[in-house]
Amino acid sequence: MKFYSSIFLFFVLTINYGQDISQDKINISYEEFLREVGKKERDTLIKQLSKRYHCSEYFSGNIYYYYKNDQLKLIKHIYKQNWDNSLEYYYIENDTLQLFTTFTEIIRSNTRYTKSERETSFSMEKVLDVTENRTFLQQNLIVMCHERKDMKKQSEWDQDFFNTLSFKKIDCTTDVEDLRYKYRTLRKAEKKLVKYGGKPHNCIFYLW
Repeated sequence: MKFYSSIFLFFVLTINYGQDISQDKINISYEEFLREVGKKERDTLIKQLSKRYHCSEYFSGNIYYYYKNDQLKLIKHIYKQNWDNSLEYYYIENDTLQLFTTFTEIIRSNTRYTKSERETSFSMEKVLDVTENRTFLQQNLIVMCHERKDMKKQSEWDQDFFNTLSFKKIDCTTDVEDLRYKYRTLRKAEKKLVKYGGKPHNCIFYLW
């Protein structure tokens, strides 16, 4: 029995190790492409297409499609829902979604109370709390999730420093069916979402 348990443990560890290598490759490829997008003005191989949708004053967004060698590589989705802004990245290889990244930003207000012999004063200090979550997929299934986060005074926020922070593995909470639906919707919007004359932008959910 111990022999079979050892084999099972080795099998599980081997699978996990293989997944780690695969996720590392996707991470490297994804981050390299983001750097290319950042300097796309000098890289003629990357082309960009942008679309915009408007459903109501409480829900609207912008979609950016990035292509290399005429193949879709990245979808950047920025949208406003109620009073919250959200940012999503969909990284694609061989026409298959490999990585889904979300950024959540929360601005907190800290009250500072100072008392001296002469007076008492209050001041507000804004703090930026940022979380980046990366969800890895294989064959349309979620296989692993990583996260990093940082919180600093808004006036002292350093994006370059945030990008140096390490990720840690976390339990995946993303609903794969919801993710698939959003991805399919964005891919359809790539072809169908257009602006006709002076009419307002269509709502992404009413295209089909």
